[in-house]
Amino acid sequence: MKITTALEKIDEHQLFVPAFQREYVWKRDDAKQLIDSLIKEYPTGTMLTWETANPPELKGPHKYNKKQGAVRILLDGQQRITTLYMLVRGEIPPYYTQGCSTLRTWSV
Repeated sequence: MKITTALEKIDEHQLFVPAFQREYVWKRDDAKQLIDSLIKEYPTGTMLTWETANPPELKGPHKYNKKQGAVRILLDGQQRITTLYMLVRGEIPPYYTQGCSTLRTWSV
């Protein structure tokens, strides 16, 4: 999945982080290293998603509705996609709130 597609899916409430995932923990230096790797076209890891119409509890205020059909659950790559979302969109992704202490240290 392309980065732009992943960001669109987050905005469309079709890509979520499950509640059992750890909180966002990356620091600014981690974000800088990710961007540096992307610019240099180095491998940056994979993003593992699970497509399901019966998702587990989700992070954030959105509640799954069966009318949505199948959604994708982000199982691996949360730190990277959250970082990219904040850098590209200039805001915290909807599956987090300002209450997350690490996110409060970012000023995007």
